[in-house]
Amino acid sequence: MSGCRPFIVAVLLALGGCAGGIQPGGNFPSETFDVAAPYEAAIRRASEFVRVCHIDPVHPYGVKFGDSRSLVEKTATAEIAVFQIPEPARRLEIIRARPKGKVDSTVTVTVFGEGVWDAKEIAAAKQSIQTATPVCRTDKS
Repeated sequence: MSGCRPFIVAVLLALGGCAGGIQPGGNFPSETFDVAAPYEAAIRRASEFVRVCHIDPVHPYGVKFGDSRSLVEKTATAEIAVFQIPEPARRLEIIRARPKGKVDSTVTVTVFGEGVWDAKEIAAAKQSIQTATPVCRTDKS
């Protein structure tokens, strides 16, 4: 039975990739822009945007959103992924920040491309991160 464990793990990982959401190599709406702040500040701004616009509000039908955060110290790349609870494998929005210089950074916002996860969501995230003031999208259509 122990010889089957690697196979079972591989199958589970493959099935986890089928959960949907943003996956590597996919064609998802994305925008990269510069922010006049260090990457740590940019990711804090992104975190505040996610909290104010997705996690804290009451959504129709009892939908709840969560986020996961990671930092790759070797490349100084921080990431926030937004998902619908209880589906953490289905990433709906990913915000990455990395240093561009000593006092500025580059941010990439990628969305799933369906429903409210579209270009208007990217524009709201961009404005929020660049101005350090959370601005949620004005329409939910």
